[in-house]
Amino acid sequence: MGYFDALETLTGSETLGDISGVLEQTWSTNTHVPDDVRVQVGIAAGEIGANIVEHAGCGRAVRMRMEVYVRPNEVEVTFTDDGAPVSLNLSGLCMPNELAERGRGLAMARTVLERLHYCRDLVNCWTLVSKQFA
Repeated sequence: MGYFDALETLTGSETLGDISGVLEQTWSTNTHVPDDVRVQVGIAAGEIGANIVEHAGCGRAVRMRMEVYVRPNEVEVTFTDDGAPVSLNLSGLCMPNELAERGRGLAMARTVLERLHYCRDLVNCWTLVSKQFA
């Protein structure tokens, strides 16, 4: 089984705070999740959420849903949004050079997670799975 929490919203200036709030609520109920996993999931969810807010709507708000599943040995976060399709190759991501001002978010998320997956099935679907713990 496991723990489940969700956020459903139209993206806007408060979205990233709302994402953090759901994660904080999740962590307060799931004290067995190690601090390093909490930080890693927070970084990755924040980066994906920021990309949805900034890019998915091409300047307009989009409907976004975030679901958090806590299992005995991993955390899974899924995002769906009705924004524009994303064209990218997650397996080819790498960190840009240190002088680059953009382009680190997805590469950083991929680095701290066990799995980062994107697909398009009428909506954008992102799946983030933490590294194993306990």
